[in-house]
Amino acid sequence: MKARHYLILMAVAILVPVTVIAGAGLSMLLDWERESRIHSVESNARATALLVDREVAAAQAALRALGNSDAMRRGDFAEVHREAAAMNASTPWTWTLLIDYDGSPLMNTLVPYGTRLPGHAGPWVAQAWDSQRPHVSGYFVGALSRKPTVSVDVPVPRTAGGRWVLSQIFDAGHFATVFADKGIGPDWVVGIIDRDGVSIARNVNDTLVGTKARPELIAAARAANSGMVRHQTRDGVEVYDIFTHSDATGWTIAIGVPVAEIEKAARAAALYAGLALLALMGLAFGIASFLAQRLTVALDRARRTAEALPLGAPARPAPTRVHEVDVLQDALYHTSENLARERAARTALESEREALLQGERDARRLAEAQSAAKDNFLAMLGHELRNPLAAIAGALRVLDMPAANAQMTAHARAIGLRQTRHLTRIVDDLLDVRRIRSGKVELKTTPLDAGALLLHCCATRQVVDACMHAWTVSVPALWVDGDATRLEQVFDNLLHNAIKYTPAGGAIAVRGRAEDGAAVFEVSDTGIGIEPATLPLIFEALVQGPVSIDRAQGGLGLGLALVRELAALHGGSVTAASSGDGQGSTFTLRLPLVAAPARAADPEPDAAASAA
Repeated sequence: MKARHYLILMAVAILVPVTVIAGAGLSMLLDWERESRIHSVESNARATALLVDREVAAAQAALRALGNSDAMRRGDFAEVHREAAAMNASTPWTWTLLIDYDGSPLMNTLVPYGTRLPGHAGPWVAQAWDSQRPHVSGYFVGALSRKPTVSVDVPVPRTAGGRWVLSQIFDAGHFATVFADKGIGPDWVVGIIDRDGVSIARNVNDTLVGTKARPELIAAARAANSGMVRHQTRDGVEVYDIFTHSDATGWTIAIGVPVAEIEKAARAAALYAGLALLALMGLAFGIASFLAQRLTVALDRARRTAEALPLGAPARPAPTRVHEVDVLQDALYHTSENLARERAARTALESEREALLQGERDARRLAEAQSAAKDNFLAMLGHELRNPLAAIAGALRVLDMPAANAQMTAHARAIGLRQTRHLTRIVDDLLDVRRIRSGKVELKTTPLDAGALLLHCCATRQVVDACMHAWTVSVPALWVDGDATRLEQVFDNLLHNAIKYTPAGGAIAVRGRAEDGAAVFEVSDTGIGIEPATLPLIFEALVQGPVSIDRAQGGLGLGLALVRELAALHGGSVTAASSGDGQGSTFTLRLPLVAAPARAADPEPDAAASAA
């Protein structure tokens, strides 16, 4: 079977379910268009209700202002009549009425002041004044105007001195102007219905004003605040009647749109969508036929070209029953078999050669690094051992001198002891680093006051320092679970480091605090600082700033490495910070806090076992 036939069948297989789905979509589109039109009418109904609310709110505001006027407080109804008439001058559809508590009209701007007024209001007047809340009436025929009207009633405040109610009377025709030119279709029926179901205003056939609306509409409006009901109007037109309520009046605003108008628009939209679908289906068949022809030509050309290309797959492809594609796959397979074997062999050789080269480079770098580290360490060790040994040898020669007096021998003995301690520290550091890294150091932990231990170390170091530096020590009681001897070694190394690298006259600050469940100890100095390039390596063994054999400070660079390893054994950490060369440095030690025991003595570390 040719490729073009497959493509046409594929197009048919795709378009058949698409057509079915499109049919369902057209039905949904019909419903959606209908709902869209109805939602649009709902928006018009809500807008009309808001306009009614605005009219009522404006009337209530005007009546409140009139009720709070000086003329009303004086009981000067003639002046009230004049002010109300001026207020109504701009609205020919309204007039104002003042009613006594018992329902008797006192004035009406429809006639001059003093004219005898007919009619008598109902009990709602007393109820409105007693509650001091505004009231909106339903449809009624005015006693004086003899016109269909509604009223907005606002009680005069009690402070005015009388029990009166002001009413703004609206000619029912006024509300017909509310929905004029508000996007209302020419065949739409718009009406306002009061709470009793009586029609107040209509945009068509106003002879029905004052009569009951359709029972279906009245029932639906009483059952819900807004909604839609389909029925025949009193004019005999089948409509979708969309209604909502005015919040200020409780009236129902209903807009009836002929069913034919709604359905016509929806059907037109569905028709256009159907025609577009048919056009797309025809276009799809045409494109499928065109592509099928082009694909046949392209595959035939690809067969002739692929035999010369160094590409292919290692596995023989299965037949596709498409003649052109099967021929192409056979050609590609025959050319790719040989190329795949050659490429695999070449890749293996390249990988093996690269691995050998990389291994040789790594081994050479490792050997060079180990050789350099060994040479540096031996040079430093020789330098560090030669100085104290030379001092000890000199002290011994002084002791052997027959002419040495007591002062000279005492001084020589002191030098020998001091240099012996220095040698002991070097050997201890070497052994401690080896034992810690081989896992042979076991801590004898117990709850102890690390703050008190640090204070003890500071006191000892200050004596040795002999006032060469300004010390600031502020360390509270901080309990940790630790080995007192090893912690003293940590503290002593940090303090020794600060003294060694801070010139005479500098300052050393020791602080302690509890922070986030950890005991935090800081040793800061104003010494030579740490260069940014050295800072990341400061806790590595044998690192001591810029490495040189004749450096003035001496040491193997093992002290901070011991501090880091011992801090880690205690479950803590140590960090270093410095702003750079000559800016001093700060070392921060963190150890896990524990609760202080009920009764505990200060730790008594073995000073002889700690490194000076």
